[in-house]
Amino acid sequence: MKTVIIIGENSLINTAADLLNPKEMKLIGFGDTRQELWNVFDEQGEVKEEITGLPVMPVEMVASLEPDAVVVAALDREKNEAFKYMLYRSNYFGEVIFLFDLASQFSVKTSVLRKLSFRLGDQGIAGAAAEVGCGRGDTSWQLNALMPERKLYLFDTFSGFDARDVAKEQELGCSKAEEGQMAYKDENKLLARMVKPEQIVLKKGWFPETAEAAEDETFAFVYVDACLYNPTFRALEFFFPRMSRGGIIVLTRYEDDAYNGVFQAVVDFEQKYGNLLMLPLGDLTGTMMVIHP
Repeated sequence: MKTVIIIGENSLINTAADLLNPKEMKLIGFGDTRQELWNVFDEQGEVKEEITGLPVMPVEMVASLEPDAVVVAALDREKNEAFKYMLYRSNYFGEVIFLFDLASQFSVKTSVLRKLSFRLGDQGIAGAAAEVGCGRGDTSWQLNALMPERKLYLFDTFSGFDARDVAKEQELGCSKAEEGQMAYKDENKLLARMVKPEQIVLKKGWFPETAEAAEDETFAFVYVDACLYNPTFRALEFFFPRMSRGGIIVLTRYEDDAYNGVFQAVVDFEQKYGNLLMLPLGDLTGTMMVIHP
């Protein structure tokens, strides 16, 4: 069994810990760039003799524990290089496992989308599909190919985060989102990726205003990748009562601490309407599935 330390700077550290195989890897600590989380120092800045729980330390201290391997929990190439340099600078030259490399080659989310699409078809669950926040269409084309018999509604501003949604994020303190961020402006390129373009209903603009076109629709599958509180909450309000029995809503970034609005939207929705039946997808960004009873 290998001893392992996970290093990173956000909730991806905890996700990586959950994904470790306990039969093969023993987690012995975390290396975190967030100083407020360190628990290895006393009030005088000296290393404690006894630590409650797993040690959370500066990345520079990782080598002192002599782990068999270090897992780098980052999904950005530049951050991976920065962490690698920090390790080498601290004289750690053992095995390094990059989640970035694994995620670029294997996708839990894609696998689950395939299985869900087959399940919905096999069970005869009627209704259209939809995606809120389709961007370049990396997920859209897969939904279109996996469920070619279903109408697919695609909702996006195509101008990035809307000022009204950003204002709500700031009001709630959910994220540091900025107006216009994540803008993918060429919807024609998105449509060109579709396998069955005749099944696409593309609605450009601010959600939920654009949802008017689907008010009379019933849905079997909805994929919400909106990042922010307002569109996530509005998507749940709009789609949940229109879901077929056994239909599924997928919420990305539920456990992403860079976008706490998704989590807060679920909390507020449940307080207003009651508890949701939710299951974790088990991917790196904490995606959740809501199953309509």
